[in-house]
Amino acid sequence: MKKLYAFVWALMMLPAVAFAATPAVSFVNQLTDQIIQNVLASDKPKEEKLVEFRKDFTEALDLKSIGQFVLGVYWRKATPSEREAFLTAFMDFTTKTWADRFDMYHGQTIVFTGERESGKNQVYVDSQIQNNPPVEVIWRLREKNGSYRIIDIIVEGVSMAMSYRNEYTSFLQAHGGQVSALTRELETKSREFQFTDSLK
Repeated sequence: MKKLYAFVWALMMLPAVAFAATPAVSFVNQLTDQIIQNVLASDKPKEEKLVEFRKDFTEALDLKSIGQFVLGVYWRKATPSEREAFLTAFMDFTTKTWADRFDMYHGQTIVFTGERESGKNQVYVDSQIQNNPPVEVIWRLREKNGSYRIIDIIVEGVSMAMSYRNEYTSFLQAHGGQVSALTRELETKSREFQFTDSLK
């Protein structure tokens, strides 16, 4: 899982070449540009970089939809306050995790190769990281009122959202289905998180 997280947010920092300036492609391209400018190319202290990263990160994701998916049946069983607490802890921990690792692949190129509809108000944006061999990355977006949000990123066939769901389902099954227990686990991991040199 850690390798997947690291790669997903590392690839968000790559220079992009778009096949066409469609709204969905433009959304992903703009996001990478924002993070490069606000975080990667910034000389700000670590704390300020985290604030900028969190802002761009939060605005890009459909956090509630992702939270509902990764908790599965446990989302329906959770109270509104448990859901809110989980989403807060989920965002805090994953922001630190990805912010710490996102620039591993800086300097490579991401090429957008196509776009496909995926059910009602959803679209897949196909892209390729110019490694040797190339790495296939699919961005799953949801459109609402002309705005896009990320609901999943699929790297070489591995879904970020599904990976979370599998990990959290296993934890919840072992802890009596208590969403509050998962929230506390994420809060603990966030408090104890140690940044590497990439964000110091």
